Amino acid sequence: MEKRHFMATHTWVSDEARDQLLAATSGMSDKDFFASLKTENAETLAHWMGQGDFFFCHWYATDADAIFESLEASGMNDLIVTMPSEMQRYISCEKTSGQILINPFNADPSTDG
Repeated sequence: MEKRHFMATHTWVSDEARDQLLAATSGMSDKDFFASLKTENAETLAHWMGQGDFFFCHWYATDADAIFESLEASGMNDLIVTMPSEMQRYISCEKTSGQILINPFNADPSTDG
């Protein structure tokens, strides 16, 4: 199955869960973080976390279930609540092509750029 782009909004199940996960990852490098969430069907490509209640990850996965399976395998799924949303349009200033933007509301995306 082909992988697709997802944005996931995450939040903590409790303050205690937040503290537990942050303590467990306190000595982790960025490489370790990405490796710990990579499976055959899902991988995290980017991660954003501030001091608020929500944090965000860019996932490349076959489907939303693959994201939950990766979180379960890493032990994180019991500590966070996750809402993955598939994003048909994914563009990055780090990799531009000049192609016409995909319209995610187009019933036939093959007619987009």
